[in-house]
Amino acid sequence: MLGYLAVAATLVAAGHDRVPHWWAYLLAYTAMAAAVLLLIAAQARRPDVTALSVLRTAYPVVLAPLAYSLVGPTVLVVHGRYLDTAMNAFEAAVWGSHPSLWLDGLVRRPLTELLYAAYMSYYLYIVVPPVLLILRRRLDALERLVTTVSAAVYTCYLGFLVLPVRGPVHSLAGQLDPPVLTGYVLAPAQQFLMAHADPAGTCFPSAHVAGAWAAVLAIRRVWGRAAFRRLLLPTVLLTVSVVYTRYHYTADVAAGLVVALAADALVSRMRGPVSGEWAGAPR
Repeated sequence: MLGYLAVAATLVAAGHDRVPHWWAYLLAYTAMAAAVLLLIAAQARRPDVTALSVLRTAYPVVLAPLAYSLVGPTVLVVHGRYLDTAMNAFEAAVWGSHPSLWLDGLVRRPLTELLYAAYMSYYLYIVVPPVLLILRRRLDALERLVTTVSAAVYTCYLGFLVLPVRGPVHSLAGQLDPPVLTGYVLAPAQQFLMAHADPAGTCFPSAHVAGAWAAVLAIRRVWGRAAFRRLLLPTVLLTVSVVYTRYHYTADVAAGLVVALAADALVSRMRGPVSGEWAGAPR
């Protein structure tokens, strides 16, 4: 977390002429780092306080939405422009056309609603497993899960700065048929959220794909292969949904998968096997 804040702050400072009110972002990054250090110090002084131990472990995912909202206005700090033209050329070179245009032939309202539901299920991957581990008092497993997911998600946030793209819904506007996907309830709800709360340029790598697969891979190590198999189909649907909904290029998906696999491998190498005990829990 501190490493991410340091890199993001350095990039914003270096490219401050491309970020309006750049100093405000440096202040925000500094405040987040100070809050993290204060939390670490507080937990070190009172390791017997369960709430501090939980927050000390889970803070990276708690702060992830704030970090995401901060990275959005800074995505042009390196290049000064969106790179969708280059991304579309790459997709055409790989596929011969654009996958989003292929998928137009499959568009149906029930399928659209199903895949928007899969897209929105991402938030469950980030919230539900940590809550279950907290309720079961498994701090070591919680640390494994949070570290894996955070490594994946914050890597994506840095990717947004290196390769800012807006996605097919913007770059292929005018070519998409139908121009707007229609569902029933979840599709318009998610479209409203994307229009009002999703920063432009935050596509590569796909944080949805990276975060969901990182969570599933961590769950496999925490709860075993049976849990992994139960989550496999929903996670595949989520992966397909990010392209079907026109929010992401296939390159975003591939990069998200690579980030998730790398995060899981790195954390597993560093952490070793998962303990079933909560630190300080009565035996």
